[in-house]
Amino acid sequence: MFKTTWRHLIKDRQFTILNLAGLSTGLACALLIGFWIYDELSIDKFHRKNIYQVMLNENPGGRIATTEGTGSNVGDILLKNLPEVEHTVTTTPAVWFRNFNLSWKENTLSAKGNFVSKDFFSVFSYELLQGDKVLENKSSIVISAQLAKKLFHSVDSAIGKELSWKWQAFDKPCIVSGVFKDFPVNSTMQYDFVLPLEAWYDIVPASNTLTGPFNTYIVSTAGIPGNKITELLHANLNDKITMPFLRPYAEGYLYGRYENGVQAGGRIGYVKLFTVIAIFILLIACINFMNLSTAKASRRIKEISVKKILGAGRFSLVLQFLGESILMSLAALLIALLMVWALLPQFNQLTGKVFVFDPVLLLAVLGITLLTGIVAGSYPAFYLSHLSSLKGAIHRSAGELWARKGLVTFQFTVSVVFIIAVLVVYNQISYVQTKSPGYSKDNILCFELQGRAAEKATTFLAEVKNIPGVLNASSIEQQIILPSYEPSGSVRWEGKNQDARIRFYQMPVNYDLIETLDMQMMKGRPFSRNYTSDTGSVILNETAIKTMDLKDPIGKTISLGSREKRIIGVVKDFHFNSLHEAIRPFIFKLAPQETMLVMVKIKAGQEEATIARISGLWQTFNPGFFFDHRFLDNDYQVQYASEKLVATISRYFAGLAIIISCLGLFGLAAFTAERRRKEIGIRKVLGATVSNLVLMLSKDFMQLVLIAILIAFPLAWWAMTQWLNDFAYHVPLGMSVFIAAGSAIILITLLTVGYQAIRSALANPVNSLKAE
Repeated sequence: MFKTTWRHLIKDRQFTILNLAGLSTGLACALLIGFWIYDELSIDKFHRKNIYQVMLNENPGGRIATTEGTGSNVGDILLKNLPEVEHTVTTTPAVWFRNFNLSWKENTLSAKGNFVSKDFFSVFSYELLQGDKVLENKSSIVISAQLAKKLFHSVDSAIGKELSWKWQAFDKPCIVSGVFKDFPVNSTMQYDFVLPLEAWYDIVPASNTLTGPFNTYIVSTAGIPGNKITELLHANLNDKITMPFLRPYAEGYLYGRYENGVQAGGRIGYVKLFTVIAIFILLIACINFMNLSTAKASRRIKEISVKKILGAGRFSLVLQFLGESILMSLAALLIALLMVWALLPQFNQLTGKVFVFDPVLLLAVLGITLLTGIVAGSYPAFYLSHLSSLKGAIHRSAGELWARKGLVTFQFTVSVVFIIAVLVVYNQISYVQTKSPGYSKDNILCFELQGRAAEKATTFLAEVKNIPGVLNASSIEQQIILPSYEPSGSVRWEGKNQDARIRFYQMPVNYDLIETLDMQMMKGRPFSRNYTSDTGSVILNETAIKTMDLKDPIGKTISLGSREKRIIGVVKDFHFNSLHEAIRPFIFKLAPQETMLVMVKIKAGQEEATIARISGLWQTFNPGFFFDHRFLDNDYQVQYASEKLVATISRYFAGLAIIISCLGLFGLAAFTAERRRKEIGIRKVLGATVSNLVLMLSKDFMQLVLIAILIAFPLAWWAMTQWLNDFAYHVPLGMSVFIAAGSAIILITLLTVGYQAIRSALANPVNSLKAE
């Protein structure tokens, strides 16, 4: 059977090449998507213990808001009072710290770190290479193997070495008590070192509240009733409104989005999306095989009839044809593996991941390949095996024709949906990138105050402003994107409904921040050094004023916690969260001593020279400190990294799906033209023009494409409406996208079918009639 199959494939080279091209491209797409999905599903799954993260549901403004920010003592309370809890870990939020400066002797470098409680390595499955009870002393530090090699050239020589860590105005000595193996790439936590949480409490004392900025994790082998946790924390932390619950830690990466207190997806949505894309691409490739095999059935009718006369049963014929398709799939797999090997470096760069061939995936790949061969060959096998005619002619039933037309329609329906999806995603990402967030994000340089620059912040900022190329400079507590918020109920004003729980986002800022970011004042004025009373003042955004229902806000007072603040201005609304979310109430409060992130407006075209001058000033204030800087626009774009990745990957795979569909259409058009060769010759002899013949050969395919467009439009409209609804601000889903997609697929079809049609129409009719 293998020899017969091989001879058949070699004999019909056009069929073989078209099917190999389609199947190998489809398998390569599925493999690349499979690598990405496998990696996404493996994130944080390597931890051996049952780790849960404490989450909180609050109810500010009538809708439940879910947060992972807890108070610093939540873990201790759970550990002391619940026997089901074996360990707890509390950490500061990783977003607080861009980088620290670590120094040993004359060697200073920048590294990523965080503050964690002492059971960190007992809870998380990060391997310790050196040290034991590593976080017991608040003057200790545990570093990664890579960092140990950078500092000491060896892991073994790191223990006991005295370092100093520097962050903003804080500079503390520490001793290396342990070395851990570099965190796996599929870990959401990525640190070069960790410090004891007790060292953080020397900077900011611990607070006895349920809500807060910390992350709390627990290990429990037995289930803990939710009401038990709620009652315990409410009783110990004097908070009867905030509702805590536990989320499996490994689910946080994929299931991180909540709507009104209910888990509503997250990155798992993209995993499901690309799974569907991979399946559809493979189906399109299989459909090509089915259509081409049944279309050329007339070439094999004599072979099948002779085998039946010689005693071959239908089952043996089915096995032969399935064997052909499986052999074709295996050959396509070899080509697909070569394609993946060639494309993997670019795919790694595109996705920001590092994929390698995992032996575990080999069986899955082989299984998918065999399944593809069986699916692709099933219909042709059962169809061809029932044929019988020594004359070489077959009667094509209406059912067969409708089946083939249905498959072609399905292919192009999927292709049209892909085109529309790519256009909509592209338009939305372009909208996100070009829409003004309400402040200037271009040419804004950001870096954290550290060392002497933090101690002499006023002097340092004054000198930065004098640097040629600097238009303005100020400082802010942290990046303006994703700021912290005041606990519900901590903001009060005259006339407030006491039952209203409204969350206000807030940010301590320095003088000139609003001017540096080119924000627009709607009423009042920005903070000014000419008014000493501004230290007790605030500026609110438009949404805050509307939420508070203040008709004439300038000069009125509000309470932030226990302090009275006077409103001196109203700033025009700006987007401090991503466009996925509506603008929320926001408060600027003047507190230069609480600011830590410098923001410098640089003159366009002078960025490189100006940054070099700022770096020189930095070294003057902080000799040996690494000048770690970034642009505000980069922080803004990070919010949409997932969408941009989806847009890019979808664009490539949509293009490949269209190419695969066109390969099948090209083959069908060729076989159709060959089957009607005699008819074409007769029509030409009788006076038919080339345009008449091209129209005759193309119209059946065009009808199928038009049907596909009619089916695809409502499907694409529904799917993209659902996707756009995840954004509070998005582009309209106008008809231009559908018209462009429909026009594109019609043009592609005309070019694909038209080539074969024109070629047949231009052929010499005498040769066509002789051949018959």
